[in-house]
Amino acid sequence: MKNVVRLIVLLVLLGGCVFEGRADGLATGTRFAVEKLSKEKTAAADATIVVFMPSLTYDCEYASMLTQSFYYYFDRQMAFDQMAKSPRTRVFLVVADRADPMKSTQNLFGAMNVVYDEPGALFAEFGVAKPASKNADATVVLLDAADKIIFVDRGYRAQGEHLKPLENRLKELGGLYQKPVPKRAPKPLKVGDVAPDFRVSESAKLSDLRGQVVLVSFYPAAFSGTLPKPAADGRVLIDGLKRDKQEYDRSLMSCVTQITVIEVSAKEKARRIVVSSSTASLLSEWQRLLGTTNVEYANDADYSASLAYGSYNPAGYNERVSVIVDRRGRIAYIDKHFDAGDEAVLEARMDELLKKKP
Repeated sequence: MKNVVRLIVLLVLLGGCVFEGRADGLATGTRFAVEKLSKEKTAAADATIVVFMPSLTYDCEYASMLTQSFYYYFDRQMAFDQMAKSPRTRVFLVVADRADPMKSTQNLFGAMNVVYDEPGALFAEFGVAKPASKNADATVVLLDAADKIIFVDRGYRAQGEHLKPLENRLKELGGLYQKPVPKRAPKPLKVGDVAPDFRVSESAKLSDLRGQVVLVSFYPAAFSGTLPKPAADGRVLIDGLKRDKQEYDRSLMSCVTQITVIEVSAKEKARRIVVSSSTASLLSEWQRLLGTTNVEYANDADYSASLAYGSYNPAGYNERVSVIVDRRGRIAYIDKHFDAGDEAVLEARMDELLKKKP
């Protein structure tokens, strides 16, 4: 019996030696051995983001949006515009693919560090399952200045519902984020209420648009969704949407789909305003990427409009609440969660309002 106990103790000790330095399955509070990702010494940083992902090629449907969002938000630091400071953030992409000069950098932007790990050695080292396909979920890990793990997301696909919590945790590290707290408990909106006022641009508020029919649609985050491989003519088919036929894959819903469908389906005489908590520079690049011309992008930086309209999610992003405001500035219709097919209902409701004489 004593020999068995000694053997068990020996195995435990050996196991501790073998796994020393690992992140132990990415447990929060443990140190992440970031030095194992690169032989070259990298610049000191206030925070580090490590992404374990299947591929950077167009075969990975979310790779383009993931890298673009990290490029604009963190590499170019646009998420921190107008703030007291901008955290220096390193980004490492650990890719379960081989280095291919023709394909492996198709979705690479900025100064992000890329480590190709086709054998999966680093995935195994840090206790992350190697992706089984090009479209498997990514795992995102946020580290503080001491490389301690403070946040892990094992289901990352460039969704706004996942990007905003990551951004907010990064801001918390630098003391730049405070969870929104309403001055008083907001009352649930109902049809007939005066639409809560908010700034739709630097020069106008919603109340300035009286006399017009207005669609206000909240969405989780700029630079979220999927951008598949560009078509042969150079156009990007966004989430299956075909602009010429106004058709799309109804099994998909993302910020890209939501905004694009609203642009092509909402009536021209109605104002279309999409709202997220962002920065002016991010929204400018976001609009440029989507190529929209009939949608206005409002920035709800402090979530005050989101709280007033009941779209704020405590996880730190907007739910997809859509509201139609009539010419009197009153709420005519509420869609508590915009989903595939809802644009037809919104269009019909706006049709009714537009046909009414002012």
